[in-house]
Amino acid sequence: MNKENSINPSVIGKHLYKIPVYSVLVVFAVIALYPIYHVLITSLKSSVEYVDNKLFWPDSVTLDNYKYVLFQGSMMKYFLNNCIIMPLAMAGYLFVCITAGFAFGRLRFPYRLQIFLAVLFLMIFPQMLLSVQIFQICRHLHLINNYFGLILVWIAYFSPFGTYIMATYYSTVPYELIESAKMDGATIWQTLWYIMVPIAKPMFGIVFIIGFQSMWNELIFSLLLLQKNAMRTITQGIGMLQGQYGLDDTRLTAAIMIASLVPLILFLFFQKFIAMGSYSGATKG
Repeated sequence: MNKENSINPSVIGKHLYKIPVYSVLVVFAVIALYPIYHVLITSLKSSVEYVDNKLFWPDSVTLDNYKYVLFQGSMMKYFLNNCIIMPLAMAGYLFVCITAGFAFGRLRFPYRLQIFLAVLFLMIFPQMLLSVQIFQICRHLHLINNYFGLILVWIAYFSPFGTYIMATYYSTVPYELIESAKMDGATIWQTLWYIMVPIAKPMFGIVFIIGFQSMWNELIFSLLLLQKNAMRTITQGIGMLQGQYGLDDTRLTAAIMIASLVPLILFLFFQKFIAMGSYSGATKG
């Protein structure tokens, strides 16, 4: 028999093995993506069409729902408020995660482990449990209806997890690099910014996305600290948009799509870094 025309059974078995694997992946992909698809098509329907057509693409696409929530529902104002708060909050968040992660992961100082465990201990408390105490502290410091107060609370609450990720990664970096930098006369800050930060770039995407989504979607602290309507965040805006008698699903889904737009774009932008960070954590952890 001609070897070129023969079929290797192992090759057939390998391809047959992939069929159930890909089938399961397709099913999970559909399960994950269908809610986004459903929200999108609902936001493009009129309330009249939505009554008769809840599952399929609209017969007549309309953007009236987006116009309503952006202008009459003040979602544009809330969206701009988030765009003002998020850069400052993310800058403080990343600064704390990078510096504290480096200190706990690679520096040697007294009570390092005890302090690190105390920081991690803060992660177990839910927002509702801390809300009263945080409100009282911010009220005494005159940080109610103040973006700076909300930014400080966000950084304090969400940084421990990012610090844990960075400390875990930095702990895998050989200590000889730091010793070599010290021998060359580098200070701690120079060692951090010129050696450790470039090494940890793959992890920044993960830390950034986790922090951004947590702050962008945060509601409880925002409700407590930002009580003026003009200062509300976009998640507060969605809650207030429903009003006393609820809100039509088509308009509510339009508001959800607007609120999800920025996190979705950032996730797609940082997708490569997230994959690199996950791979680095898997191989070094």
